Amino acid sequence: MPIHNEEKYLPYSLPSTYRLKPDEVVLIFDRCTDESLKLSKRIAKTLDYYQSTKFVELDEPAPGWASRKAFLRRQGYKLTENDVILNVDADFYLDPMIREHLQRIGRNGVGLISFGFLDKPYSIRTFIKRAITQVSPFKGLAGLFAFSKKAWLETENPESAKRILISEDSYLCLCIARKYRKEYFNTKTLHLRPNENTRRHYLRGVAYWKDVQEPSTIKMLLHSIMMIRPAVLKGYLHAKSMEENKI
Repeated sequence: MPIHNEEKYLPYSLPSTYRLKPDEVVLIFDRCTDESLKLSKRIAKTLDYYQSTKFVELDEPAPGWASRKAFLRRQGYKLTENDVILNVDADFYLDPMIREHLQRIGRNGVGLISFGFLDKPYSIRTFIKRAITQVSPFKGLAGLFAFSKKAWLETENPESAKRILISEDSYLCLCIARKYRKEYFNTKTLHLRPNENTRRHYLRGVAYWKDVQEPSTIKMLLHSIMMIRPAVLKGYLHAKSMEENKI
């Protein structure tokens, strides 16, 4: 869990993480100026997880990395001792049922599991997303996911990962999914800080083409329509057009 000034959300996200009964928890504190570290230690002690939690403070720059978040996450992944890693953000209130699904990683070729979640406060997008992910073709990737560390180290190109600007999580998932089975489960996890910023969606569309190059134009069109995010398609088509004209 990367953390940057998250004292508002940690009282919800951290206890829900410990409720999964993890063998270890790695918290990466990125240049925090609030009480995030102090609060996290207090929560860990209260819930008797202090000894199994690694509190890591990172203040140094991330040379060679286009995305600081990608740098932070991968520093955390390297510090884990177990093979199954759950990638968590500090604004997720986790569904305890996730623990049961984690046991599937490493069995029958499963290397990655994505977990659907609900945006809080609820919006029309919340219900649209939950509805469309009930249909198999749309059970893709989500910002909340678990994976095999072995599969990650085997499939992701470290130098390529450093160049990823905004979709570093999608890149990691797609690398693993090219060789291992991926699964998707909807959960009652709550995302406490949904971001529907138009510029962010535009940049995500650009990143899907430049960095991930996985979705087709049809998939991006469907995503933009169903999720009411036209800026994603706009960014994707713009990046694609620039690349094709360059060729």
